[in-house]
Amino acid sequence: MELLAPVGSKESFITAIRAGADAVYVGVPDFNARVSAASINFYDLEVMIDHAREKKVTVFLALNILIKHEEISAVVKNIARIDRFAPDALIVQDLGVASIVRKYFPHIPLHASTQMAVHNRMGVDFLAREGFARAILARELSFSELKIIAKGAPLPIEIFVHGALCFCVSGMCLFSSFIGGLSGNRGRCTQPCRRLWHQGKKQGYIFSPRDLELAPHIGALKKIGIASLKIEGRMRSSEYVYKVVSAYRMLIDASEHDFDRVLVEARMLLSGDAARAKTAGLFAGRDAALFEPHKAQCLGNRIGTVVASRDEALLIEGDGASIEIREGDRLRVSNPVTDTTIAFKVKEFSIEGLLHRIPFTRAAEFKPGNPVYKTVDAAFDQKNLECDIDAIYENYARRRGPLRKAEFQVSQGYTALISNIWKETKKSVPVGPDEDTLWVTFDTPAWLEVLPPPDKHTQYVFYIKKDNLHLCAALPEALMPHIAGELPPFIGQRDTDHYRRCIDALIARGVRRWVLNNVSQFAFFEGRECELTAGHQFGVWNAYTAAFLATKGVTQVVTAWEDDFLNIRKMCAPGLGRHVVVYLYGFIPVVRSRFLPGDTLGHEPIREHVLAESPAVPAAFTAVNESELVVLIPEKPVGIFTARRKLKECGISAFGIDLSFIKPNKKIWQSLLSAYRLQENIPGTEKFNFKREVK
Repeated sequence: MELLAPVGSKESFITAIRAGADAVYVGVPDFNARVSAASINFYDLEVMIDHAREKKVTVFLALNILIKHEEISAVVKNIARIDRFAPDALIVQDLGVASIVRKYFPHIPLHASTQMAVHNRMGVDFLAREGFARAILARELSFSELKIIAKGAPLPIEIFVHGALCFCVSGMCLFSSFIGGLSGNRGRCTQPCRRLWHQGKKQGYIFSPRDLELAPHIGALKKIGIASLKIEGRMRSSEYVYKVVSAYRMLIDASEHDFDRVLVEARMLLSGDAARAKTAGLFAGRDAALFEPHKAQCLGNRIGTVVASRDEALLIEGDGASIEIREGDRLRVSNPVTDTTIAFKVKEFSIEGLLHRIPFTRAAEFKPGNPVYKTVDAAFDQKNLECDIDAIYENYARRRGPLRKAEFQVSQGYTALISNIWKETKKSVPVGPDEDTLWVTFDTPAWLEVLPPPDKHTQYVFYIKKDNLHLCAALPEALMPHIAGELPPFIGQRDTDHYRRCIDALIARGVRRWVLNNVSQFAFFEGRECELTAGHQFGVWNAYTAAFLATKGVTQVVTAWEDDFLNIRKMCAPGLGRHVVVYLYGFIPVVRSRFLPGDTLGHEPIREHVLAESPAVPAAFTAVNESELVVLIPEKPVGIFTARRKLKECGISAFGIDLSFIKPNKKIWQSLLSAYRLQENIPGTEKFNFKREVK
């Protein structure tokens, strides 16, 4: 069983190896899911991989984000640079990038990122067929699901055993993107789930889960054949990496007879990891304490409380015992009322009786009673780490000679990739507005009592979920050839047979077009004569991803809800436009969470905490239940009907209106249809990222 450690800095690289990691993972510069982690450049990667080989430690490089079309050339240049270091694997999310690696760099093993949202055995089987060397499963799975998925799996399985948990199912979060255009799917999450939220008269950190810890379950994971245990934490300190890796090293190496004794010792180490309170997530059933809305769930070990803040200094009292504070410690102080959390380094301090006085320029933002945490202990041997790092770099330079700029030159052959599959053989004739195809998605057959009979320019789409599987039989027989079925992005392992039976029944009744939202869903249609469309959740941000999906039988792709016009236009430039569907209206599922049951959050709007003096308008969302998942939808729908003309200039002639989460209403439909035809926006709608550039 492999122990896989996070590396976000040179220091954490050294500590991971010291602590006994079998492998480490580190981000590819500019294109990884932790772009704000400490800077590691290509030369650093070269030195790290060389040193790791000496220590018999493997190195995986993370390129685990969705890639815009114009970024493909830069991504390929980066892959060509790291290719000569011979990394042990590349962790990817984007299917287009994966297809390029397989074609141009076939000797680099591919690992499917947890961001691919692989959560059932069908997904693992798909990855194996496509040449992946490993599947990193979603974090929201139970032990019983892992056991089924891992049994006889065609490739090694990797899971997270320690570190931060997202509120949303892996790879499906649009929360940060919707609020401010900074996409979690592109490594720029602003962590809105860690913020303070209001619902009616209540307020709290209702989306902020505890950190994952599966230390007691290592023996069970060994028995079911999990190949790699992964620790989350590329944004965390080298001290954190050392303590957590050391603890799990002890547990993996412990005999079954000694495990309980070793677990006590390991947990003592983990108690000082300067992280949040711990949970097993859904591993052993739902944890009632997974969310504690009244607590901020800040990173760090709580050491005290603010007694007073004055003269640009904090007075801190220890929690039940004397505090140990040293120069060089990093502290984090939190004000839950204003939702302000700041980390800072202690440069000096003085002791006043039982209190510590610490100069801090932003002390006035904090009040008596606010908690204080220690995130980095200065006692950790940072100086010794720096000496080790210097020695490693000096040794490498001595053996390899001085760095030459020419070493970073990249063959132009790699950067001239073109998605030729979408090239037009002749110039397209623009389609008139009356010849466009309108896709209408709904989640209840009751909408068919409101909608007009479909014609050759209309495509109805029934969104199928666990809650409405039984309603599929209510779809009128006469409309079967005009209705497409759409599958949800999350289908749990135990539900796959239910969906298969429903799909079989609908195909038998004449449904031939299907919209898929996860790689696992191709398995439902093997050997079938069906027309497949890649839905919003596939994350088609470039023509290379679309080209790969075409090899799987996909004839059309729906743009991601969070994509922007500039990227859509560039993606369509190679001729892809005629295969693209853009939805112009709908209530977007911003978050899908498996961590909360049913109606836990109620149906009142949930609003972001904004200070009274702030000019910002608080974001507001409503929680709804979808197939035993909690889904957050924004208070205002997305509406971009005025963009239709611009999109047609990109060669796009298929547009959509999503009626999901809306009760059937004839007036609503007529107003939406009128807005579509007149290309006029409806008041009270959002443009999401369409006009602003998503980061």
